[in-house]
Amino acid sequence: MRVLAAVDRSAYASYALDCLKRMPCHDEVDLSLVTVSPRVPEYDLSGTMFAMDAASVMQREIEAIRESLNAMAAFARNEFRSIETLSPIGPPGHEIVRLAREKRIDLVLMGATGHSALARVLLGSVSDYVATHADCSTLVVRPMGNQTPDPKMASPAPSRVLIAISNAESDVDLAAWIARLGLSTSTEIHLVYVEQILHFYDQELFHQASKYRQDLRPIAVETIETIKTDLQSRGFIAQAKTLESSHIGHGIVEYAEQQKCDLIITGDQRETLIQRLFLGSNSRHVLRHAPCSVLISRTSVLASTAAGDQADKVASG
Repeated sequence: MRVLAAVDRSAYASYALDCLKRMPCHDEVDLSLVTVSPRVPEYDLSGTMFAMDAASVMQREIEAIRESLNAMAAFARNEFRSIETLSPIGPPGHEIVRLAREKRIDLVLMGATGHSALARVLLGSVSDYVATHADCSTLVVRPMGNQTPDPKMASPAPSRVLIAISNAESDVDLAAWIARLGLSTSTEIHLVYVEQILHFYDQELFHQASKYRQDLRPIAVETIETIKTDLQSRGFIAQAKTLESSHIGHGIVEYAEQQKCDLIITGDQRETLIQRLFLGSNSRHVLRHAPCSVLISRTSVLASTAAGDQADKVASG
């Protein structure tokens, strides 16, 4: 699995990388460690105590970044199948998305910055940009309960995982991440479908919405049972839950809090950027408000990567 980890010197980035190291799949990961350096504005500071040209500032910063990345890579080298370091210059979010696309990355890994109410809403411009614009899946790692990461404490592998069912064809693929991450069969898996309660004053619209919900429910139940049966056949502890909420994202987050889940896996079926920006209210709500890590799965990349890996095996074999 190809993973791009966007890191800096924050405790959140270190926590995210430690989380990846403790995933059972870590020895099958080809890791790209990336720190992006924004361009320094070329202000005229001549005649001031900061008289230094932008090129010199950038060069010193890049050297410091590379030194930090090399030290991080040396420390983690034995944890992954391969590891490389990258230090591009430019807008961080744009550069991470570009590298993920060029390197056919399966998963972008980032740490969630901040745990205040405002920080949750804003999430962090880089994390939010990447989660919205990346073609591949994105994992934003957040300590349980939004606590500040403690560098003295290890980041455990997920033990309670919530898979958010959305009645999309890609729902079955969400469970594939359980295997891709190599999670133990002792992992408790919650398959959750949230029915959105739509309120209309117009009685005809109300009845139409109610009928629509009734038509969707059997499909969701069938999907959940299919995934549940498959997981249980592989030895996992899986349970299903259907909820009602006025907002699907809120229902998912609330259930995750109640069950003390440490990872939420949710899909993103929107194909175009416009759809991601304006229709992604549920995934983005979960990403910003969840009390735990969130993996946004984009199944088209999963499928193409799996096909590519299979082709590589055939070619080499």
